[in-house]
Parts: sequence; structure tokens; C-alpha cells
Amino acid sequence: MTRIAMIGGGPKCLFALLELNDRLDEQTARTVQVDVYDPYLPGAGRVWNTEQPSELRLNVNARIIDASSNLCSQTFNQWRSSDSSRAQADTYPPRALVGEYLGEQFERLRKQGNLQVAHRALAVGKLVRSGSYWEVTTQRGNELYDEVVIVTGHGLAGYRAENSPEGSIAAVALTVERGTNNVGEVPAGSHVLCRGAALTAYDVILSLTEGRGGAWKARTTNGLPGLCYLPSGDEPERITMTSRNNIPMSPKPQSVPANLQSTLEAYGEQVLLWGTPNGTSHEMDALWQILLSCAKDCAELCGVPASKKSLWETLQAGRSERLQTLGDPAEQLRRSLRANHGLETPTHEWVWAIVWSGVYAQLVSALARTPWRTGEHEQFSRLAANLERMAFGPPEPTAFKLLALFDAGLLSQEPSTKTVKSGAVFIDAVTAPAGVLTAPAPDGQPANTLISGLLADGEVLIRSGERGLLTDTDGTCLNARGERNESLAALGRPTEDPTLGHDTLNRSLHPEYRGWAQRIARKVTTASQKVAY
Repeated sequence: MTRIAMIGGGPKCLFALLELNDRLDEQTARTVQVDVYDPYLPGAGRVWNTEQPSELRLNVNARIIDASSNLCSQTFNQWRSSDSSRAQADTYPPRALVGEYLGEQFERLRKQGNLQVAHRALAVGKLVRSGSYWEVTTQRGNELYDEVVIVTGHGLAGYRAENSPEGSIAAVALTVERGTNNVGEVPAGSHVLCRGAALTAYDVILSLTEGRGGAWKARTTNGLPGLCYLPSGDEPERITMTSRNNIPMSPKPQSVPANLQSTLEAYGEQVLLWGTPNGTSHEMDALWQILLSCAKDCAELCGVPASKKSLWETLQAGRSERLQTLGDPAEQLRRSLRANHGLETPTHEWVWAIVWSGVYAQLVSALARTPWRTGEHEQFSRLAANLERMAFGPPEPTAFKLLALFDAGLLSQEPSTKTVKSGAVFIDAVTAPAGVLTAPAPDGQPANTLISGLLADGEVLIRSGERGLLTDTDGTCLNARGERNESLAALGRPTEDPTLGHDTLNRSLHPEYRGWAQRIARKVTTASQKVAY
């Protein structure tokens, strides 16, 4: 019997187990026992749990969600269209509905799959090697396993940044972990100060408005279709988002113009070539030149007045001069929406959004485990953060709701350095950083006791300047000596930085889970054959 512990039970865990189940015949699969450790129900996990409020919606197109397998061929869209009670045309459906789909797929695996799978509703506090086994410690005791996979996703429940003011409310308490006792912490008519001005903050804002009975009415202003907010009287009087740069996220472009597809495909091939051993040896300047040339060509094809110089300046500053002159974040959001609807010339931000999202899959592949030179990763992280603010911002339905709240005088955005009146309710809407450290190594601290113990024992490796665990292509962790640490693997967000873009439900973007399933299948099949002979 091969015993496997999955530490974390979200989508990445589900995808890996479905892949393993598909690879094994019934007889061999029965020699595998899997225990999934997660306080929340597996499949959905914490972030996609079905108890979260309905106003929290998917931030990407639902068509990417696919937890199909030999047990069930349905993608999310096929699943929801098969039942009239949940059939919706929403491109961005409630996250709870997505969680229902993921949870059902896990239950199908547990009941109908060949693997023996059990859920342990516990958090793992410690993991140590014990001879040829791994000892998993929870509040209920210890268990020994042959294989362990770290798939902790967005981290522990109730995350709060180290520098959060005393008495502040964690955003998750009002969103994905919201309970009846949390509602009264933000009284109606209060002034809310929200640290953060990105997707997590948007969830908080919608929970405090739409989630408290506020409604939306369609309206058109100067040709732009939008919304008007109808207050319930139970929401705060004012919500102020704050951020260091005070730059709003750009709404996602509605679509990619057909005349850009071949250009993006051609530059995607250049990115892949750059990432091969026979490419340009991972010279980061060469990669930025590829992306800059792509942006320039896309701008020309769409009639956007832009030079390489102005595009590069936009990338460096995080916003274009055109939007910067507007000053007010609400007006920047309005201008971006008008550009998306063809009412104004597309912005530099729109161009970069098309480029970054258009070649993102190739970037993930080309940058995987790249050997960074001094200062390169710091620069990449800074520019990538700007690009993600342009490319991976709110979908248009959310953006129009935010704009309606700005117009109603209920919402504002200010620099985090600005003094806010005393008595405000402080909400920490900063998401736990990707990876397993609070900041890049060597300065960052382990996010939890599980990681601190593994680092102290030399079982895992985090390279300087990065926050995530370094793994091999099949997810196997590398130890402090840079060697494969057989039987210990990590998938998803714990490996962010050595690999890119794990904050996604796109199953096809990262192949490590397939490599892990292949390794385990080969191991247990070989063991089973030896027993047979």
C-alpha cells in the first residue's frame, strides 16, 4: 500500500488526483491510499467554498474551468448547463457555484474512482522525514506517509499581514470566510478604510454594498453602457481604498481583435524560442525587447498612437501618461471602459493587457525555473506586477459596479500615505503573497510552521530573491543541496516565482501535476508488478 498525504484540498489537489486516477487501472489504484488534509471540503477548498456570498464572482471567463476526467467528461460550463436550476449565461458566475462543481468532482472521485481517497478536515502543522516515510503532524496526532504533496494554495485561513494595525478586520472575514458574527463588525453608516485597491478589496466592497441589499440599475452615459447604484441603507457611508501607487486596476479587454491573433502567435513563438537552451540564454533584456516589439506592432495594427519609448515608459511607471493626467482613479477607470467599448482610442494599458495575456502561456513555459541573474528577478517582479494590473484586473461587470459606486460618492481611492479621519473601520484587503515566504529570500519569513520546519531541516530550497519552493518539472521538491527530494512534491502557489502564474483555475497552464501523477503511477505500477511475480 502506498500512502499519500495531500496538504491542501483545493483545485490543484483535485486536478492532480484526477490525473492519477485516470492513469491507473483498477487493481493498481487499489494499492494507493490518499488522505487530503484541508479544513474545508476538498475540490473547492477555502477560496472556492460553497458557503461564500453570491456577490463574489469569478474574475476570469468561466470557459477555462475544466475538472473533467474519465469519471466525468463535463467542463464547468457543460455541468451548469445540464441542470436548469443552475444554468446561467454569466461569463463570470458566482464563485460558490464554481466551488459546487469542483466539490462534486472530488466527491465523484472519492465515491466512484479507483483510488482510496479520504478527507481529513485538519490543518497540518509540521512535516518531518522519518526514515523512508514522512510524518504528518496535526492537532490530533501523527500519521506516516510514503508520499507528500504540498498544495496549500492561497495559504492558511484567516491570513493577516504582519503589519496590519491592531483591531483591523481581515478581508476574508467579510468574503470567503464570512460568518454571521462578522457582519456587525462594519456598522451601517460607518467609514471604512480598506488597505488594498485590487481584487481582494473589490470583493470586500461588493460584500459591503451588493451583499447588504444594494442593487444595480442599468444606465447609459455619453454612449457608455453602465450601472447606477441603488443603496439599501445598510451599507457603510463611505469606503476608501488605499494603495501605495494609487493606480487602479484596468478592466479586462472584452476581446482580442482578430487582426492581432497572428501577431500574438508569432511573438509567442519568439518567447518560447527565447526560453529554450538554444535561445538567447535567458537574457532578460532580450525578453523585454520581444514583448516591447509585440506591443508596438499591436498598437500600430489597432491605430493606437504609441512609440516603443512611450510603451516602455508606461510599463515602467505602471500607467500611461494619458491616464496619469486624469489623476482621479475613477476617471482613469471610466476612460479605460470607454476605450474597451470603442468610444475612445485604446490606451497603452489596453495594448499591454492584450500582449501580456496573449503570450502568457508561452511566458509561463519559457520562464519556468529560469536561472535569474543579480537584480533580474526584482526587475521582472516589478514590471510583471504592473502588467498584471493592466491585464488581469476586474472583468467589466465588476468594473461597472465599482464605477457606479465612485459616481454615487460611496467609494473613493487614495494613496495609502493620506491621513484618514479617526474612527474608521480598518479592513486589511491584502492577499497572502504567493509562494511560502512573506517576502523574497533571504529576508522573507516562512508563512507557517510547516514551511519553517522543512527549511530548517534542509528538505526544501528557496532561491535568493524568490518566495516559492524550487521544484523539478514533475513537482518534486529540491532540497537545500539542490537535489531531488524524492517523495516530497509541491504544486501550485507554493512554487510561485520559480514558476509563474499559479493564481489561476486554468488547468492546462502548468504541467507539473501531470508529471507528478505520471511518477506516482509508474512507482505504484512497478511495485504492484513485483508483488505479482
